[in-house]
Amino acid sequence: MNGPGHPAASGKKLPTQQSANAAVKQICDIMWRSNCAGALQYVPELTWILFLRILVEREEIEADEARAVGAEYKPSLTAPYRWCDWAAPDGAKRAER
Repeated sequence: MNGPGHPAASGKKLPTQQSANAAVKQICDIMWRSNCAGALQYVPELTWILFLRILVEREEIEADEARAVGAEYKPSLTAPYRWCDWAAPDGAKRAER
């Protein structure tokens, strides 16, 4: 969906609200140009992608905290629904395309 240098594609954190807004606008522009009929089509997809990205960052923190106290950690989602499976630039689901 995004080019290799795009912050959302690279998995980089967006440090400010302005940079997050710019990334979302750029993603919306790309989806709109990619034969999406309109916002009703791409907003749910964008929402899911953003949810997965936020979830993976939160789960990384929780996994680190669990390791620090010797507890077991179980992710909320399993394959193939995780960010790393299909939305990440190097995800297995992207490789299928």
